[in-house]
Amino acid sequence: MKLHLAKPDLYFFEQYNEMMTEWQTSGTQIAPWFLDKPFDNMEDFAEFIQMLDNCERGNLDKKYSSTTSYFVTDENGKLIGAASLRHYLTAEGYNTWGHIGYGVRPSERRKGYAVCMLKMVLAEAKDKKIQRVLLGCHSSNIGSAKVIEKCGGILENIVPDPDDKKETIRRYWIDNKE
Repeated sequence: MKLHLAKPDLYFFEQYNEMMTEWQTSGTQIAPWFLDKPFDNMEDFAEFIQMLDNCERGNLDKKYSSTTSYFVTDENGKLIGAASLRHYLTAEGYNTWGHIGYGVRPSERRKGYAVCMLKMVLAEAKDKKIQRVLLGCHSSNIGSAKVIEKCGGILENIVPDPDDKKETIRRYWIDNKE
C-alpha cells in the first residue's frame, strides 16, 4: 500500500464530490475539520482551495493556527481521505483536537490507511519541528483511538466535547523527536 499526501487542487473536484457524497450517505463523522459537503460548481471549490491555502499561510483569524491541509491518494490517484496539520496549538486547539486531524472515506476504512496517513502527517510535523504532537478523537471512535495508539500515542486525558455534550474526546500525545 502506497499513499501520497497531495495539496488540495482543482484537479480533485470530481473525486472530492464523490468522496463527500459517500461520507454524507454513510452518516459517519466527517474529518478532518475542512471536509464538509460536495460543491455545486468549480468556482465554489476554487474558493475552498483558496481558503485552505490562506489557512496554511496564516491569513486567518488569529485565534486559529496556521494549518496545512492534505488530500490523501492511493498509488492509482484515488482520493482515499484527507488530513490536516496545525503548525502550533492555540488555546482552542489545545483544549480540543490538537495538531493533527485525519479521516478515511467510508469505503476505504479497515484497510490500514489511517495508520499510514497518520505516520505521513507525523513526518510532516517533524519537518516543521513539531516535536510533541497532540491528537484527539471521540471516545466512541475506537478505530481512531487504536490508530493513534499504534502510532505511539499516550493517553493524557479525556475531556468533554464542547460541540456535543453526549461525547468526550480522548487526548493523546506522541513524541515526534525520533
